[in-house]
Amino acid sequence: MNLLRSITITFCLLSLPLFVAASEAQADNPSSCVSQSSWLQPDSATVIDESMVLAQALLNNVVLLGEHHDNQSHHNWQLRILEALYQRQPGLVVGLEMLPRAVQPGINRFLRGDTTTEAFLKEVEWSRYWSFSADYYIPLMVYARDHGIPLIALNVTREKVNEAVDLGWEFAPDGMTVPAQATRPYIRHLVVSFQRHKFSGVKLDMVVEGPAFRRFVQKQLLWDRAMAEGIRAQLDAQQQVPMVVAFIGSGHLMHGYGVPHQLQSLGVEKVMTMIPWDRHLDCSTLVKGFADVVYGAG
Repeated sequence: MNLLRSITITFCLLSLPLFVAASEAQADNPSSCVSQSSWLQPDSATVIDESMVLAQALLNNVVLLGEHHDNQSHHNWQLRILEALYQRQPGLVVGLEMLPRAVQPGINRFLRGDTTTEAFLKEVEWSRYWSFSADYYIPLMVYARDHGIPLIALNVTREKVNEAVDLGWEFAPDGMTVPAQATRPYIRHLVVSFQRHKFSGVKLDMVVEGPAFRRFVQKQLLWDRAMAEGIRAQLDAQQQVPMVVAFIGSGHLMHGYGVPHQLQSLGVEKVMTMIPWDRHLDCSTLVKGFADVVYGAG
C-alpha cells in the first residue's frame, strides 16, 4: 500500500497563514513575548511560578521539552528542568528525538560506562543521524549516565521513513502503526514551514500541489508517529515507568499538532508540553493551545 495514497491530505488554501517568522523588530526584542527566565501559560496568558510548573509536570506521564536544535540556551534549560524533575521523580526515563532505535545498544553501553563519550558518538554514528553538533547534547547524556537514568532512542532512520513513503507501508519499520491523520491546522503550519525552507519565492499553490510537499507531510507524520510510539512503549505497564521526559524539536510539539496529536491517538493522555521561547518565533503564535507552558529561555 502506498503511504501517499493511504493518508489523505485535506486543507483549505484560503485559510493558510501568510507567515510564521518573527518580524525584525521582534527578533531584536524576543522578550517582548515571553520575559526572560519567566513561565507563561498561553491558555490563560498568565505568568506562573516555576514551582507550579514542576508540580503540574508531576501529574503527567509524559513531559515534552521542546528545543530549537542550535540554541544553546534551550539545551541549558532542558538539562535544568530534567535535573528538577529527576529530583522529584527519580524513576523517570529520557527519550531522545536525535537517534534511531537501531543504535540503542550503543546508548546502553555508554550508560553502563563501557565506552567513552568519543567512542559512543562514533558507535551510534551521531553525525549520520543528526545534523546538529553533539556538543549540545553531551551534558544531557553525561548527566543521565552519572545518575543512572535510562536514555531511549525514540526515532527510526530516515532511510526507513523514505522507504515507507516511497515504496509502501510494507517497508515501514516492524511493528509501526499508520500515523493518525494530520489536522488541517498542522497542514497549514507545514505548508508555511516548507515554503520558507525549501521553496522560498515559489507561489503557494504550486508548493501545495507539488509531490515534494506531499512527501514532506508524510515524512513528518511518520517522524511524529515514531517518537510517539517510542514514548508509549516506555509507559507499558510491565516496565512500570512513571514518567518519560522527551527532548524533541519544538516544531513537533507546537499547538499539539505533531507528537502530542499522535500520542493522543495512541491513548496516552497525561501529557505536558513545555516549549522554550525563541527569537525566531512570532508573538502571534502564542495563542491557546500553543503549549501548556512557555519559558523565556532567550
